[in-house]
Formats: sequence, structure tokens, C-alpha cells
Amino acid sequence: MSARTIVSLGVWILAMVLIGTMTVGLALAFYLMLTVACAVVAAGLTLLARRRENHRGEQSYL
Repeated sequence: MSARTIVSLGVWILAMVLIGTMTVGLALAFYLMLTVACAVVAAGLTLLARRRENHRGEQSYL
């Protein structure tokens, strides 16, 4: 193999490793963002339910 072929192969392998690393990093970032979004929605729904429950208690005639 010539030096140019070996360098080309090395650059190709390095590019594949970097793309793989970037893909894993993006997947982790997406997972974290999705988890945070679900947590925010759950907290919002919990607060909304508590406000409605408290509001109903104030209107009670008992």
C-alpha cells in the first residue's frame, strides 16, 4: 500500500469514529431534553390538578 492510501484509510476511519461519537452524543442530548420536557409537563399537570382541587374546596358549601 502506498502512503497516500494508508493516510486516506486512516482519515476515513477517524471520520467514521467522529461521526459515531457525534451520533451517540446527539442521542444522549435528545434523551435528556425529552426527559426534561416530560418532567416539566408532569410538574405542570400536578400543579394544575392541585390548584383545581384547592379551588373546589373553597367553593364547597359543607
